[in-house]
Amino acid sequence: MTQNYGLSIVKDYPIKGVNFIDINGLLEKPEHFRTVIDKFCEEIQKAVPAEVLAKAAIISTEARGFLFSTPVAYKLGLPILTIRKKGKIPNNPYRFHITNEYTSYDMEMDGDLLAKYDNLIYIDDIFATGQTVAAVKNALEEKGKKMLLAVHLTDVEVLEKMRKSNPVLQDLQTIEII
Repeated sequence: MTQNYGLSIVKDYPIKGVNFIDINGLLEKPEHFRTVIDKFCEEIQKAVPAEVLAKAAIISTEARGFLFSTPVAYKLGLPILTIRKKGKIPNNPYRFHITNEYTSYDMEMDGDLLAKYDNLIYIDDIFATGQTVAAVKNALEEKGKKMLLAVHLTDVEVLEKMRKSNPVLQDLQTIEII
């Protein structure tokens, strides 16, 4: 992370041994937030051909992922599909399971909306072990959908070896903004 844009590390949160990346410093500075949203858009436009991007949708998990995916979807003129915890999607919920560094839970997305889009761009805040994006990618593939790209605000560098060893992520292009 060459420029941290106000990000900070909170040690042993939410459990001992996990270093939490706090994004509040970024969110309180409109100029930093604007810069990273612009970078998200630029990187997506560089990575995905315009004709493919025009027919794609953004997909993101709650809650911090929504902070970045929503303005990116707005700026790129793309639809956004939300992935929420079980019980939060009222229309035809498509449920799948996620296990990450410190918890495990069921997530859902609107199955009717998902049926409309074959190509999706995943946006989230932190690329840690890669387990969340891998679970989402698997869930999309079970429905015949393709994750074109996964874009994160930043990554946890010490977990890169773990991410690279995950077979689900081997063919996925990933980008970290900062």
